[in-house]
Amino acid sequence: MKREHARLVAAAGRVQEDLRRTTAQPWVCSLSADYVLTLTDGVMTRRVVLESEVEDEDWFVNAGTADAGAGLDADADELLAYEVAEAMTDLGFEWPVCQEHRRAMGSCSGWWYCEGESSESYHDIAEVGSLSAG
Repeated sequence: MKREHARLVAAAGRVQEDLRRTTAQPWVCSLSADYVLTLTDGVMTRRVVLESEVEDEDWFVNAGTADAGAGLDADADELLAYEVAEAMTDLGFEWPVCQEHRRAMGSCSGWWYCEGESSESYHDIAEVGSLSAG
């Protein structure tokens, strides 16, 4: 199943807002029609070709249901969050970072999370698009 371009564009906007809010820099995340993500602050730029197919199509049993729509949004958020974090690493930045544990965060099902220092300290941080500045 092909990822919907509009969902990816919306996810890029949510990740961009998290990036801008947490770094106080004018980062821009944009997506071309051919699934190329561009991350730039006006000086540094990184381009990444995104996978256009949903990885686990069976997970989205019936794409016509409301739950499938939420799942496809979460898939888009997870993909964009991961790729932007990787692009930031390529540019020499560790992002995003958990304020409590000072560790790089991950993204799963539309949420930023921190693995903490042990399995007991794992915690969800915020929905993608809702990271706070401090």
